[in-house]
Amino acid sequence: MTTNGPAPGQSGPGTASSLRMALRMVNTVLDREASARTGFNVSRLAEEVGVERSKASRTTQDLCDTGFLERRDDATLRAGKAFFVTAASLHPGLLRRSRPLLRRIAVAHGAGARLSVRDGVQVRLLRAASAAGHTQEWQGRASLVTPCWCTGAGRALLLDHTTEEITALLDGYELIGVGGPDAAHSAGELAAANDRDRLRGFVAAHGEFEHGVTEYAVPVRDKNAHIRAAVSVVGRRQDLLPQERTIRRSLTAAAEALAECLDGDGTPQ
Repeated sequence: MTTNGPAPGQSGPGTASSLRMALRMVNTVLDREASARTGFNVSRLAEEVGVERSKASRTTQDLCDTGFLERRDDATLRAGKAFFVTAASLHPGLLRRSRPLLRRIAVAHGAGARLSVRDGVQVRLLRAASAAGHTQEWQGRASLVTPCWCTGAGRALLLDHTTEEITALLDGYELIGVGGPDAAHSAGELAAANDRDRLRGFVAAHGEFEHGVTEYAVPVRDKNAHIRAAVSVVGRRQDLLPQERTIRRSLTAAAEALAECLDGDGTPQ
């Protein structure tokens, strides 16, 4: 007897193709979320990925059932908890080491403290902590995705990029209308902001993601000095500005401690 499909427990071309399409759909949802524009519903996602709506519907349902995507009340899609749990598992050393460090920073400065990594133009929040008695908004959900060009952590993750590299990275992305009143509106503005902050060794993003909100950030480097993550403090500008010097010291010390969790090739130990 012959069969057209793979034996149980084995994978075949069809399985690999379906997996590639599912990954492409998740990545497309993430790109859309990072752009701060309205998310895709199934029909729009099918158009964007280039698959039949019925196939897209089945795949997105599977992804929602397994937690890799979530369906909002308006039927648009966003990345789900399972995706970020999987992504976070790639950074076990950073996550373990960051817990007490972030908590200490949050309490010391009465703000939110975050550990983030970059995936293309997206900044993924791996872990966050907030001071007791402060609003949850400074903590953020562990699956938070934000654009790299209008956040302190995002700019810290791009601190070593040249103007040409930033221009290539943001090619095809609309920066105008995304972020706060002081966000960069072009690759040139982003590069200029990083040139300014590079001289002092840390990023100060005032009103770049949201009006009145400041995010100070420092890159986490491996032993070869490559940037692999960013640690940051987020809060109201009037609360953080008087503490700028001590925040810089706290973030620098945390970044140095977290750097011990990274190998030279950037792989978490």
